[in-house]
Amino acid sequence: MDLWRICSSPDMTDDDMLAMIGCLVEAVLPGAKWMTTDVTHPYTVGGRQIDVLHDGRWLELAECGRIHPGVLREAGLDPEQWSGLALGMGLERALMLRKGIPDIRYLRADNPRIANQMLDLEPWRHVSPLPAIRRDISVVLSAVEDEETLGDKIRTTLGDDAKVIESVDILSHTTHESLPQSARTCLGTQAGQVNVLLRIVLRPVDRTLTSDEANVIRNTIYQAVHDGPVLELI
Repeated sequence: MDLWRICSSPDMTDDDMLAMIGCLVEAVLPGAKWMTTDVTHPYTVGGRQIDVLHDGRWLELAECGRIHPGVLREAGLDPEQWSGLALGMGLERALMLRKGIPDIRYLRADNPRIANQMLDLEPWRHVSPLPAIRRDISVVLSAVEDEETLGDKIRTTLGDDAKVIESVDILSHTTHESLPQSARTCLGTQAGQVNVLLRIVLRPVDRTLTSDEANVIRNTIYQAVHDGPVLELI
């Protein structure tokens, strides 16, 4: 991204440039410490490199300087009457610093778990490259249960094992009254209950789960949330 600030007077100074740098850093990395070092550009006078302190290291964010008189002349502006500031910043670097993204390749990844994180400025959430294991379970719940209470119950039940859960999604939600009689009998539902199909995706960040381990977690979740008389364990 190039930023050119043009002023209809010849007296734009280094103080103006430092003020612009401060605004830029605060917008990209609120509260970050920054410093400048002298650099040479063919299009500026008094060029500066802008470095920010990030995770204990000084990293380059952008470069800037006062617009060179020759550039103003080429643009048809008399340097005796005009002045300005020029700044260049890599948007990829800025985004990686803002979100804490560890690898530039993530910026163009197609994986929805990665691509969806590029839609906001929330901190980067680690995405495991290991394969996921999926388990779908049909459970009977109280009609007052929702995704939030269900998620809390699952996390509490699993304890430390909760970190292997990537997601729990409700695929379908059917009230007792809407179920056919054969399904009511099979599930043992009663008035005030619902049949919910849950999809559980398990993906640890440091290893691959075995099928037996996934089944144990699946059964633990099933027994924690299922409120019907018929159990389907594996």
